[in-house]
Amino acid sequence: MVAVDVVLFTVRLEEPIDRAWRVLLVEREDAAFAGKWSFPGVLVRAEETFDAAARRALRTKAGLDAAHWYLEQLGTFGAPDRDTRGRVVSVAHLALERSDGLTLVPGGGVMRAEWVPVRSLPAEALAFDHADMLRVAMNRAQSKLRYTWLAFQLLPETFTLPELRSVYAAILDPALLRLNTGNFKKAFNRLFASGVLVPVGRRAEGGRVGRPGDLYRFTGPVLGTWRRELPWEHVELDLVEGGTG
Repeated sequence: MVAVDVVLFTVRLEEPIDRAWRVLLVEREDAAFAGKWSFPGVLVRAEETFDAAARRALRTKAGLDAAHWYLEQLGTFGAPDRDTRGRVVSVAHLALERSDGLTLVPGGGVMRAEWVPVRSLPAEALAFDHADMLRVAMNRAQSKLRYTWLAFQLLPETFTLPELRSVYAAILDPALLRLNTGNFKKAFNRLFASGVLVPVGRRAEGGRVGRPGDLYRFTGPVLGTWRRELPWEHVELDLVEGGTG
């Protein structure tokens, strides 16, 4: 049997930075997996593509319409003993999406669905080989943020630079929060110069301590990369990878 499982990441900007990076997990009704979390997954239908099956898994297991979301194949997991119900090969997928405004609705065979903090999730809490799947997904997401523009996928249409910094800090390194906004902004000089990252001419609404930050909008392709669309200077890369210089 062939299945798909979807590792869906989000960032909750309102949460403490060590709990902001979240992953969608479901708890199945099957007694064999009592007390264990797993990723939304389904068996692939004979006429179905892997991509379509992954989007169906999010819809039928968690009530999420992922028709237009960023989604990519993560890898194939096929250890003979990975599923106690029989030989099941899973084609895992990675997705990233904003979660504010989304409502989780547990579907067939699911008791509950929740956004669980990634950094405090013990491996033994996951069913099947999903701890291995999560590790691979975390590495892929961190790599993607270093050379693509996918971080903007996790932000609202308009956002502040501290919010952008928080996305990088949540996924790459919480120490990035110590980097002041001015130095962090330097890492994106090429985006500003090219017009891909533009100020919208107003400030964020109040609510946080201090002066409300300027709002920006990203106008480039989310799947764009620094190496293809724009040069990525070495000093700038150091900033995004966690340097504090």
